[in-house]
Amino acid sequence: MITNNQIKFIKSLHQSKFRQKYNNFIAEGDKIAQEILLNARYKLIHIFATKEWIEINDQLIKPYASILVEILPPNMSKISTLKTNSPVLIVLEKKPEAIDYEKLNTGHAIFLDDVQDPGNLGTIIRIADWFGMKSIIRSRGCADFYNPKVIQSTMGSFLNVSLFTEDFNQVKLSNHKTVGAVMHGTSLSELEWPEQTMLIMGNEGKGISAAIHQEIDHHVTIPGSEDRVADSLNVGMATGILCGAMFMK
Repeated sequence: MITNNQIKFIKSLHQSKFRQKYNNFIAEGDKIAQEILLNARYKLIHIFATKEWIEINDQLIKPYASILVEILPPNMSKISTLKTNSPVLIVLEKKPEAIDYEKLNTGHAIFLDDVQDPGNLGTIIRIADWFGMKSIIRSRGCADFYNPKVIQSTMGSFLNVSLFTEDFNQVKLSNHKTVGAVMHGTSLSELEWPEQTMLIMGNEGKGISAAIHQEIDHHVTIPGSEDRVADSLNVGMATGILCGAMFMK
């Protein structure tokens, strides 16, 4: 059974400073847990699961018996970040966030300039996975990749995308040309996508910072109706539209 010290430890991982201190993070939910156990791309530290979930996933969980802890639903509510308790919560070891240029240079990538909302960040990771973009770089002002809300929003896609942290002026680009999403630029329908693209998406309220804006190779705008009320698109939605256009070129 779960101990009080384990409960305290897991609850501490709800906060960024303790995720950094312990180099661990949590993932919850049946689908995410099954993806983690099938892919094993992160080192697993603990698995906390209800008796029912363990019985249903007996074969999947068997290789991890040494780190499995059966947990009662009332105790799951003490460690979960979800409004409705998940039957399983996994503690994993974070991966290094320094850029692996061998991975980065193998295809298209996304750079996020101070994207603040964890839900948006998780959605963008999911979009990157859908379109086969293997690398995302976040500036240090972005939401944390390993925030539980981010991990939950990815629905397991964080397992299939390399996640790096670095400010834009420190990123060493070789083959990539940068395409930045802005309000006034080349219409998406007219853009000639580079052979290897780094798509730059900006902050929800301020967009791409001035310092990065002037370094971008191509500025692109998603055209909308002249009668629209909306003054902008959600950054996750805009990323999906641009990635879709990139892969249909």
